Amino acid sequence: MIGIRADANKIIATGHVMRCITIAREIIALGEAVTFFVADEESRDLIAGYAGDLEACEVVVLGSSYDHMEDELPALGKELMARNVDVLLVDSYFVTHRYFEEIGKICQVVYMDDLGKEPYPVDILINYSGYYKALGYEALYQDMKGHKGSPTRLLLGLEYAPLRRQFYESTAKGEASEADDRLHVLLTAGGADMHGMLLATLKAAENAGLLAAQFTWEVVVGSLVGDADAIDALAGNYSNIRIHRSVTNMADLMRSCDIAIAAAGTMLTECAAIHLPAIFYQVADNQKFNVEFWQTNGGMIFAGDVTSANQDGSGKETTLENICAFLNDIKVNISRLDDMKSALSGLTDGRGAIKIAKELISMEEEAK
Repeated sequence: MIGIRADANKIIATGHVMRCITIAREIIALGEAVTFFVADEESRDLIAGYAGDLEACEVVVLGSSYDHMEDELPALGKELMARNVDVLLVDSYFVTHRYFEEIGKICQVVYMDDLGKEPYPVDILINYSGYYKALGYEALYQDMKGHKGSPTRLLLGLEYAPLRRQFYESTAKGEASEADDRLHVLLTAGGADMHGMLLATLKAAENAGLLAAQFTWEVVVGSLVGDADAIDALAGNYSNIRIHRSVTNMADLMRSCDIAIAAAGTMLTECAAIHLPAIFYQVADNQKFNVEFWQTNGGMIFAGDVTSANQDGSGKETTLENICAFLNDIKVNISRLDDMKSALSGLTDGRGAIKIAKELISMEEEAK
């Protein structure tokens, strides 16, 4: 049995769980079952909403706190042994050295990391970012060992980016769906939009005259967005703002757009996979290396750090101003998009979920 430990809520958003669901789909497609272990009902409900169609997928609620993971060790350990879990994939920022030590006594452990803050005793460490070299994983993990004393293996780089099949399937659409002279803008901020960037960007665009007829806005409102009603109200005033919820094929929606506005998370890797230029911003300290990587790529434009306070306290305001300025510049210099698309070519094939799934299954088979 393969297990996955991940959570999602309005505080930590949905990214960890969503990428794990993508991996789970590939594990199941290869004929194996998956059990998710989550802290609470909120995480369980989100997984049920996005992976309810997966028959070989069970969700176990530990009744713990997502940010105090050591406290769940007795309950998790009991569940792992009861279900004969051979491999556990863990995706959380709240892990500890002791947490992995204790789990490693029961089964093999794979950790999905993007911080590189300290080495952990795991069997496999995964960082699928473009900036992994800056974190020095080879030196960090040179003395680390996993479940039965084997050296920790490293799966690093964009080739392991766990994107959904819609981003690389040969049946996917390749070009924008509407042939017109409008600039089609995709606006997204993840499942929770904790910094209110959807509404703030639309208001800033309105003030800058960027909600005019020469633009079409495709706005993706996540299931945990708190000001969704206000977004709907503003969009109701414009026929060229389209609201999207529970999007089943994000890739095709992205392909219908000319440029995206998004935070510096996995969304940028998805943009790279389909060569969609982006204006992006930072919403957390742990995104700084991601910002540096994509900022130097040429296919994306960095607008600022929403959480930073400039001397006048206007970190978010400055970011919004930059977004509008960049968007207006692209509208005037539309040929710039071609250069940005070229810069994104060849960075990732998006098939990381399949590669990770095969690794997990191989580990499971070796354990039998």
